[in-house]
Amino acid sequence: MTQHARHRARGRLGAALGQWRQPPEFRVPPPQLDPAQTAWVAEVLAEVEAAEALAAAAASSADAGTDTAGTGTTGTADPAAADAGAGAGALVGAATGIWRALRKLDQDAGRLSPADLRQVRLQVRASRQALAEDGLEIQEHDGEPFDTGLSLEALVFQEDPELTREVVLETVRPSVYFRGRRIQMGQVIVGRPPQDPGDETTKETPE
Repeated sequence: MTQHARHRARGRLGAALGQWRQPPEFRVPPPQLDPAQTAWVAEVLAEVEAAEALAAAAASSADAGTDTAGTGTTGTADPAAADAGAGAGALVGAATGIWRALRKLDQDAGRLSPADLRQVRLQVRASRQALAEDGLEIQEHDGEPFDTGLSLEALVFQEDPELTREVVLETVRPSVYFRGRRIQMGQVIVGRPPQDPGDETTKETPE
């Protein structure tokens, strides 16, 4: 991530976190949230703050010519990250953290009013956009057709009589690309039509 993009993203996030972490009387505008909602928003934004810290670490590693892949950061088990150069592990962690924050907003949208939800979502999306501007692409696969030629790891196959072909039911971990190169393979849950009991064929995804 370039220094300009990094400062811009951290500035946006810092302003957002600053407002939500201030006592209600000092927020501008003060959101009308109960304690449970406030805690949930803080959790979402903490995910984003951690992601930004990882992105900054990736930039520092790249500048220093070191590689953080394999340091225990979320998603670094993918061999693609190990081959992607300095900072790949931290970039994977940053992308996955942003993705999880957005998923949490989408899945638990009823926790906030539409206005408050829109404000938080804009803050998270601004951080994701800052990463995208430097070439970090986050791709989820919900609803996409699935076949064995895809570079995806199918964790589970679930039979569904309403399906006529294999489809991704849920993205467990997104695919992540940095400047066109994959640094994390996505993990998914796949739905498929009921199988003939006599069919012993097993589905495998390519390495």
